[in-house]
Amino acid sequence: MSRQGYVNSSVQEPPLDYSFRSIHVIQDLVSEEPRSGLRPLKHSKSGKSVTQSLWLNNNVLSDLRDFNQVVSQLLEHPENLAWIDLSFNDLTSIDPVLTTFFNLSVLYLHGNSIQRLGEVNKLAVLPRLRSLTLHGNPIEEEKGYSKVWSPAQCPALWVSLPISLHPKAQIGTMSPAIALAFLPLVVTLLVRYRHYFRLLVRTILLRSLRDCLSGLQIEERAFSYVLTHALPGDPDHILTTLDHWSSHCEYLSHMGPVKGQILMRLVEEKAPACVLELGTYCGYSTLLIARVLSPGSRLLTVERDPRTAAVAEKLIRLAGFDERTVELIVGSSEEVIPCLRAQHQLSRTDLVLLAHRPRYYLRDLQLLEAHALLPAGATVLADHVLFPGAPRFLQYAKSCGRYRCRLHHTGILDFPAIKDGIAQLTYAGPG
Repeated sequence: MSRQGYVNSSVQEPPLDYSFRSIHVIQDLVSEEPRSGLRPLKHSKSGKSVTQSLWLNNNVLSDLRDFNQVVSQLLEHPENLAWIDLSFNDLTSIDPVLTTFFNLSVLYLHGNSIQRLGEVNKLAVLPRLRSLTLHGNPIEEEKGYSKVWSPAQCPALWVSLPISLHPKAQIGTMSPAIALAFLPLVVTLLVRYRHYFRLLVRTILLRSLRDCLSGLQIEERAFSYVLTHALPGDPDHILTTLDHWSSHCEYLSHMGPVKGQILMRLVEEKAPACVLELGTYCGYSTLLIARVLSPGSRLLTVERDPRTAAVAEKLIRLAGFDERTVELIVGSSEEVIPCLRAQHQLSRTDLVLLAHRPRYYLRDLQLLEAHALLPAGATVLADHVLFPGAPRFLQYAKSCGRYRCRLHHTGILDFPAIKDGIAQLTYAGPG
């Protein structure tokens, strides 16, 4: 195939997509499997991809060290790279390596930590750069941000820079022809991420509408359904009723039976004397743990939202568990953890379930370590570590040397195409 023929065909190839992979160094790309799309990736005889698009968004990259070498291992013709997506990483500067790809026409850098206006000027050497995103970086707050570029510096880019980068830009100046040109991209993104779009509709839009119309939260509506359909004192039937409600009525965003089997199996294997759960939510995972606890064991569960905690409390008592078996604590995990020893007589916990907000996982794990609540051999389970994701938590657990890590790959309940996982950490001691 001629060089021009290669360029024309590779432009139409799907991207090499490493988004949402918790990648913190470029070298990890060599051992990481790219995400699969609607169309399979095309490879050359040497096994390298022939695409011109590389997506690295939503990772934890802080630099692009060895970028050229790694890209050369992945792509048949890295010099023809036309689209690089580095959005939502931890980059503090624009690495000069990006200026070596002279065919680059699309560069996404939004959602990073770029602070200096002068960094943007490095890209003036790219003759074909047409689309550049920089919003969500600290440079937005710098004086003169809207006047970083001038037509003399880069005429081609000036034509199509986002409005926020044009001095004296006026809204509504995009021509219908330009808008129409973006339509295939929009349709492609909608098709590719249709599962995420459906999840957004069910968890945000429809839920907010029903909350407004009924005056009740979804957890309260689910509890009303359980009261009329489940058998009191039967945890299994209550859990099945919640699953039915989520699948056929309103999506509840609870753990679900697949992840629940992983959780119950570990509780049965470890037979913990005391379990700590951070993030009670509606009480679904609380019931999963409580129903397989050994006689005399204890479960402490912490929920930040008082209204949600009230629903969980009713559900737990409806299932037949009293306060000696399951104690519900209302408050933020950051405030509760330091008080567990003095106020709740918890000197150690053999198993911890992190099921609240992933961005707090690392903070709370370090709090548990600092207050000596984790004995050697303790198990820490963390849900949703891949979606929405807890990359810094995983990076810490793998690199600090105090944990043995295992990842149970699963999917989101009712959305199996959206990949998720439960991290299982075994604490080896303070070291």
